[in-house]
Amino acid sequence: METGAPYKKNTYFSLFNFNDKNIFIGMFYERIRHFRGHGIHSPFVYNLITKVIEERCRYYSLDAIVLIERQLLFNEGKLVKRKAIRPKQGALLFRLANYFHPRNIIQIGATTGLSTLYLTSYATGINCISLENMPEYLPIAGRTYEKAAKTPVDVREGDYKQTLPQALQEMKQTDLVFFNLRHEQTDELWLFHKCMEYIHDDTFFVFGDIKKSHQAREQWKQVCAHPGVTVAIDLSSTGIVFFNKKLHKRTYLLYF
Repeated sequence: METGAPYKKNTYFSLFNFNDKNIFIGMFYERIRHFRGHGIHSPFVYNLITKVIEERCRYYSLDAIVLIERQLLFNEGKLVKRKAIRPKQGALLFRLANYFHPRNIIQIGATTGLSTLYLTSYATGINCISLENMPEYLPIAGRTYEKAAKTPVDVREGDYKQTLPQALQEMKQTDLVFFNLRHEQTDELWLFHKCMEYIHDDTFFVFGDIKKSHQAREQWKQVCAHPGVTVAIDLSSTGIVFFNKKLHKRTYLLYF
């Protein structure tokens, strides 16, 4: 007879430093209760959930990006496996871009370039600037763009505190900013506040790995609390914020 490991009471909850497991249960319920838009009164958020976040249609562009990722994994190995965006999050980026049609995109953290393809493959003629502060990833991103980018990508190397202000000044106004800082200790709040100077009502920001560390979680809380942010979507691994003044300020926790 096979026996399992001894069951330790409340071990799962202790991983999250919760003094009361009811807090965790409440958070879990809060995430699942909006599944398929249930309980959502905002038409904007309801459509975002049902037509974008939980939408599961197949797109040929996504198939092409998956093929590029396999080629990169074969050629570059562990480097791509460690740094590349996960397909589930990449597909979400594509659906967001395909739904909102951003024309002026800034990506902070090019890494392998795959996330840029997810952001820009919905159309041609997009103005996209991709920033990277780690030179070892630029050749990989460059080859990715050469193979599959539907629109020219302006990729720039250097410290974000220098390259971002210049990119923003040139772009003048942003439609979408993707903070792709998964494996870096970067002052994300400084970058966020700088980007806030170039938004309009329909701009939205996407943040990757918002729960990767204590610092990331605290920064995400401050982003949501910013007076300019109206709607924030917390998908546990990814965060999305909007600035439309017509929307009521609220943070939605969703299971994704």
